[in-house]
Amino acid sequence: MLKSLLLVSLFCISVPAMASCEDVKAQIDAKLQAKGVKSYTLDIVPANQAAAPAAASGVVAAPAGKVVGTCDGDTRQIVYKRN
Repeated sequence: MLKSLLLVSLFCISVPAMASCEDVKAQIDAKLQAKGVKSYTLDIVPANQAAAPAAASGVVAAPAGKVVGTCDGDTRQIVYKRN
């Protein structure tokens, strides 16, 4: 009984971490609209792209927006940009 309870609790913890990107993006979009935010975009990018190094300079480039969420087991990020 204890083992099955442990397995169920571990599964419940891991499900939100593996949320689909479209679901997370829709939740963030709904929150922004509820706050009255207008003229913005939400982009789903690979996690390593959001902090990709700039050309050959060796300087780490800042994301072209603000990372507001992660999805697909932290392999992708949702980036918010004001238009």
